[in-house]
Amino acid sequence: MIGWLAVLVAVLAVLAPARARADETVIIEATRLVPPVLTTMTGQRVTFVNRSQRHVHVEFTRDGGEHHLVQFPAEGPIWAIFHRPGTHAYVVHVYGARTETLAGGVEVVEDPHYKYESPACVATIMGVCIER
Repeated sequence: MIGWLAVLVAVLAVLAPARARADETVIIEATRLVPPVLTTMTGQRVTFVNRSQRHVHVEFTRDGGEHHLVQFPAEGPIWAIFHRPGTHAYVVHVYGARTETLAGGVEVVEDPHYKYESPACVATIMGVCIER
């Protein structure tokens, strides 16, 4: 019975839709972002992890030039879900003896299975709707 169950779980894992994959991750280092441009799908959670061992904040830019600033919490990463396809730019400020400014982007392609109900929200950053 255990062998049959293991085969069933393996088959279901292979057949699972792409949107059920794990979070995408951007690593913030002291002098670079890994990757500098992340490609993901609409509705996929993107996690930003600070490995710089410095204080950082992230500014997500919008079409009109406005910014949404997110200070990194001491206890962990931040996250974002992008609801619209396109390139979503952001800037990371890494503080130290000299402040580093790192530019990055999230290239979002449309997932035909993902439907977001609020057309005004381009992205949700740590639970806050960012409007275009």
